[in-house]
Amino acid sequence: MVRLSVGLNLSAKDLLGALDFYILGNDNQIPKGLRHIPPVNTERGLAFLALKKLPNGDCVFLKDNLCMVHVVRPSVCAAFPFVFRRDRHDMAWGLSAMKEICPGLGKGPEVPPSELVKLGTETLTALSLFTEFVQRWNERTREPRALGLIESMLTDERFSGQ
Repeated sequence: MVRLSVGLNLSAKDLLGALDFYILGNDNQIPKGLRHIPPVNTERGLAFLALKKLPNGDCVFLKDNLCMVHVVRPSVCAAFPFVFRRDRHDMAWGLSAMKEICPGLGKGPEVPPSELVKLGTETLTALSLFTEFVQRWNERTREPRALGLIESMLTDERFSGQ
């Protein structure tokens, strides 16, 4: 999110307008595809942070089937449709459960393993930083607000290199 804010010169309030918070239900059941992503405390309860979707399901930054923020897109977008994990000391990867929405899947050259390792390392590093941030936010924030969360992310030194 910090990359988007810096790259597009968006304030926390502007960035908040491009985000959705998917609130967990009363049972706090985390959807299978989000089990490795920590939910954040908000004024409406535990939620998952994502870029806003248009009524047709497209990302708010998609125009004429092209990403308008490609250079500053979040790590999760850069990695899609791949998912990564560390298997002991080795990098493991596969395809997202949402792979059917990727129009380029199966077209063009195969992604070399060295590129997947690089992408996976970047993605898992970003996820680790986000997880640390969310754990601290969830533990310490007494009155969680979505705008406060974004403001905190934009000023947190862990994300300065993102």
